[in-house]
Amino acid sequence: MIAFDPSQERVLGLDPRTHARVLGAPGSGKTALVVESFARALDRDGWAEGDVLVLAANRLVAAGLREAVHRRVGRAMGGAPVRTASSFAFSVLGRAAALTGDAPPRLLTGTVQDEAIAAAVLARVEGAAVALAQTGAGSTGIAARPEGGLAPEVLLSAPFRAELRELWRVLDDFGLEPGVLAAELAGVLTEAGAEAFTAGPDAALVGRWLEALGLLREVQANLDATRGGEVSSSGLLRLAAAAIRDGFAAAPKLLIVDDAQELGEGQLALVAACAAAGSAVWVFGDPDIATGAFQGERTRVLAGLGAELARRGWIAAPGAAEQVVVLETVYRHGAGIRGFVQGLSGRIGAAGGAEHRAAQAADPQLADTAVQFARVATPAEQLGTIAHRMRARRLGLEREEQLDWSDMAVVCRTRGEVVRVARLLAGHQVPTGVAAGGLVLREHQIVRELVTLMQHALGIAPLDAAGVLRLAGGVIGGLDPVAVRRLRGALLLDERRLAREEGREAAAVDEVVFEAFEFPGPSPAIDSAGGRAIRKLGLTAAEGSKVHAAGGTPREVLWALWDGTKLADRWQQEAIAGRGLRADEANRSLDAVLGLFFALQRHEEQDSEQPIAELLEEILRNTVPEDSLAQRSERQSVTVTTPQGMIGREFALVAVIGVQDGSWPNLRARGSLLGTAALERWLRGGEALMPSRRDTTHDELRLFLQACARARAELLVVAVADEESHPSPFFGLGSDFQVSGLPSSRLTLRGITAAMRRSAVEGAAKGSARHETAVASLVALADQAIPGAHPREWYGVLEPSSTAPLFAQVDGEEPRPIPVSPSQLDKAETCALDWVIGALGGGSGSVQASLGTLVHHALETVDGHDAEEMLAAIMAEWQKLPFDAEWESERARRTAAQMAEGLSDYLREFEASGRELLGQESSFSLEVGRAELRGIADRLEAKRTPDGAEITVVDLKTGRSTATKPEAEEHVQLQAYQLGVALGAFDTGDIDTSGDVEIRTAAKLLYVHPDAAKGKGYVEREQAGLSAEARELLEARIAGVADTMAAGEFTARIEHHCSDPHRPGNCRLHIIQAVSHA
Repeated sequence: MIAFDPSQERVLGLDPRTHARVLGAPGSGKTALVVESFARALDRDGWAEGDVLVLAANRLVAAGLREAVHRRVGRAMGGAPVRTASSFAFSVLGRAAALTGDAPPRLLTGTVQDEAIAAAVLARVEGAAVALAQTGAGSTGIAARPEGGLAPEVLLSAPFRAELRELWRVLDDFGLEPGVLAAELAGVLTEAGAEAFTAGPDAALVGRWLEALGLLREVQANLDATRGGEVSSSGLLRLAAAAIRDGFAAAPKLLIVDDAQELGEGQLALVAACAAAGSAVWVFGDPDIATGAFQGERTRVLAGLGAELARRGWIAAPGAAEQVVVLETVYRHGAGIRGFVQGLSGRIGAAGGAEHRAAQAADPQLADTAVQFARVATPAEQLGTIAHRMRARRLGLEREEQLDWSDMAVVCRTRGEVVRVARLLAGHQVPTGVAAGGLVLREHQIVRELVTLMQHALGIAPLDAAGVLRLAGGVIGGLDPVAVRRLRGALLLDERRLAREEGREAAAVDEVVFEAFEFPGPSPAIDSAGGRAIRKLGLTAAEGSKVHAAGGTPREVLWALWDGTKLADRWQQEAIAGRGLRADEANRSLDAVLGLFFALQRHEEQDSEQPIAELLEEILRNTVPEDSLAQRSERQSVTVTTPQGMIGREFALVAVIGVQDGSWPNLRARGSLLGTAALERWLRGGEALMPSRRDTTHDELRLFLQACARARAELLVVAVADEESHPSPFFGLGSDFQVSGLPSSRLTLRGITAAMRRSAVEGAAKGSARHETAVASLVALADQAIPGAHPREWYGVLEPSSTAPLFAQVDGEEPRPIPVSPSQLDKAETCALDWVIGALGGGSGSVQASLGTLVHHALETVDGHDAEEMLAAIMAEWQKLPFDAEWESERARRTAAQMAEGLSDYLREFEASGRELLGQESSFSLEVGRAELRGIADRLEAKRTPDGAEITVVDLKTGRSTATKPEAEEHVQLQAYQLGVALGAFDTGDIDTSGDVEIRTAAKLLYVHPDAAKGKGYVEREQAGLSAEARELLEARIAGVADTMAAGEFTARIEHHCSDPHRPGNCRLHIIQAVSHA
């Protein structure tokens, strides 16, 4: 049993037959008193369940209150003890319809309302344009508009439609028809009207209202004709109030309104109707934390309940007086938070009395450190600070109480910021759940894709090839954009291949894509990830169509599609066992899918006349969050929401962000196109003035107070201060609580390990005492096998495993020869590091290099000069090439065919030249100092002369670029081959290179790649024979390269090679500093 303080006992002692106001600061126990008052009223003699009703601010709050009432009453109840005003209106209209025999009204959704307004506006603008053209006034370029009228481009804008919907709400709230209000406004413009209304609006404002009311008349007429029986949410309140006044539905004896500061004009009309029918009305709330100013100004029931009810039609009995109780003690938080909240309240204009602001904390001993305001340098640091603090509280560090994730919340100013912050916090391993007014289904890609598949399966909007590829590149298909492009290319190439074989024209790629989707065979059209994705989509869509054809409901079709995606098991495992962003995304996606199922279930159970096509289209367009009561994942998570989402909730730790200049407070004028707020004020009996900047500031401060007042134990407000962002004046209200140096590192085992490693390195360099602490921490972490803690797992900090030379010479033994390849001479001279990485197996291959190997093989093995035979030799080994996509293979095949043609041209010219072939793939070996020069020449060709012979070494090149003639003359590989010929290292058959016969040497590079040949079959770059001076220089270079290759250290030529993007090599990656570099 709860013990109540004296002020709370006064509430429980109120007369349930008389109106009452209960004012209390945040955390003073108002909601607990609502529950207890309900239970005690129900226990009164002669009172039944339907005699007491509680109205809550929204459906989620109502659900929580309903559970609290059931727990307190302790027995099953026949009806709903707690409702929202809209739910109450529905029940009233349902009972009234049962009495009259009429069909109950259906809800006109916001999307349909917006579409109807857009159609009417477009028709009005087009009609005006036609009329203007017919009268000839268009020659001036200026359209005549009524005073205060808006331009066509403004009328067609989304903000104008939003304000027109708000005007519609105002009409419903005050029970006015557009024509009636228009006539009254027209009277304001007359002289008699000017005498009758001392606070009338100006003519420009009235002109806009009249134009908008004319549009609303057209919209309502169109909807009455096409969607009769559907009523907007504000219209439901209006009809319910009329039904109660007319006696078609009974009102409860006691109507309790929780969070009455959120009561709008339409809800007040419903409450006043209940009061006129005999209900006693009790309102509980705090006017300082009203959050609904953007939906029209709140009523002043907490300042004077009787006066507000009388304004909306309640007639007070003579001598009747309302009961008033002010709660005196706050129990939610201690003196620290209470003092700050109390200070904020004092800065807000009193909108319903200020006596409740004097309430004191029940526990005055709690320290003021419960409130902290921190400035950070970047948005990343802002989220890091919040994540660090929340993880610290979750782990119970620093002897603090351990908190559940669900007992912490982050409050943002806007819903867009909520979504962003939730995702980023999940990346910090803080599980989050968005609670900003509910789900917006269209924001989730899986929902959009499932709805698209449903529209296809139901025959509403069949998919085309572009739609199929979008799905393939989405959540269900699982392909990235590159894979989607490869899929298109592969399907097109496969279709062209089949078309060649079948002797027909190839179909367009869109036709091929759609055929693979529409007719999924027993195996994918293409054996690749893309082909399997298309087949999966086709089978899933086919199963949905099958269920629909068998008479299945849309929900059953959705289940068939969802089951076909095979995503449920994977996401459930990630949600349960995973951590961080992946688990958070899995939970969010599963919640969205459940929300979609719930939307279809609601459509079926309500036997809605709305076509399923319209419902699906509405889901794809609707941007309004749905406060769905569908069961969501029950994991522990931090709530991320807006101030409106904090109504009726409290958390041990609340973090507030977004308190930036220009964002919070947001002082931009609202409703300035139509001036709806001014109209609402005028209809209440006040002056027709738009909210002032001061009014808006106070509304924004109420939002800030609502966010801060939800904290039980700790309030953390973090703002960014950099060149682009500055804390707002609201942040300055916490100047007495500002702190600095809050940690923002990742408070995870990985984060702690990284921090300790950093401290160990920095501390050792500076001789700091932190070094020993960090080392001791790393030892403890390594003992528990935490990844990254032990030095053996660190990159770049271990000593080299060996510094011995590659070719060490042992004392007393014959010197070991150092093998040197002619093809590596230039590479070793250019960059020793690049050479050794390749020599030790660290190099990377390429398709181009592998293709070159096949071309060399064809030159060696094919007799004659037939190009087709050479291409066949190349294609025989084609499957060994590592192509990523079929189109790459096709392009390389065309290149291979052109190189085969080039080889054929060269060999044909060779046969006609009278030269003879001495050998192919001819090897040689000779000693040059310590070096053993050995290699293989592609071809040895000879031309006999009367006094001897000229032997030419041919080196085939398959690259895309050619050497210049001067570069060919200095080509060291060719020089090395010539040296081998000159010293008799090659097998030259019957030509004796060691005798008295004069032997001349030469060499040449043979290029056959089409890019190198530039339209010719092949290109040659020749090198003249070696002179004695060139030979001596070459032998010195070979000896120097041998010394380089035999060393134990290899120098990177960073400026001249490694960092040059035009000279790629294996060394480029290895010049990047290690991650441990300090």
